[in-house]
Amino acid sequence: MVATVTGLWFPGVKLPQFDFNTLNGYLALGLANSFADPVRTFVIGGTIHMIDGIIWALIFGLIISPTLGVVVKPLRPMTPTVNLIKGLIWGGTLWIISSALWMPLLIGAILGPALTGAPPAGFGLACGVGPFLTCFGPYGVQALFTNLFWHMIWGVNLGLLFNPMRLGSKVRW
Repeated sequence: MVATVTGLWFPGVKLPQFDFNTLNGYLALGLANSFADPVRTFVIGGTIHMIDGIIWALIFGLIISPTLGVVVKPLRPMTPTVNLIKGLIWGGTLWIISSALWMPLLIGAILGPALTGAPPAGFGLACGVGPFLTCFGPYGVQALFTNLFWHMIWGVNLGLLFNPMRLGSKVRW
C-alpha cells in the first residue's frame, strides 16, 4: 500500500506517475469502459493491484525467502536486516520482470497506440513503451529508474514487515 500511494505522488518530485490502480483497471475493463467511469476503474484496478501485491508477498514468504536462506549462506539468519536485504532482492527481481516483460508487452500493447498515434488521438511520440521502458513517452529512461525506485520501496516494506518465527521458538501469542 505504501508503494502504491508513493507512486501516485511521484509527479510531486518530477517523476512519472505510477498509477497502477488505474492502469490495472484499464487492463481489466478495457479503455472504452474505463474512461466512462474513472472511479470504478480506479477501485477495480486497485483491488487487482492489492491482490497482485499479496500474491507476490506470499511467493516471497513461502518460496523466495527460504530458498535464498538455503542458497546464500549469509542470508540464512532470520534477522530484520537479512529480511530487508531479501525484500530488496525480491523487489529488484520484480523490477526486472516488470521492466522487461510486463510493461513493454502488456501495457505497450494497450497504451502504445495512444502514445504513438498522431494528435489529437495520440501523443505523436516516436515509440510506445520500448524494452526496459526506454521509450516510455516523454519520460524516456527516467521511467525505468522510477520503476526501480517504486519496486525498492515495495521491497523495503516487505522486508521490514516480514518477520517469521522459527518452528522451535518459545514465544507464544
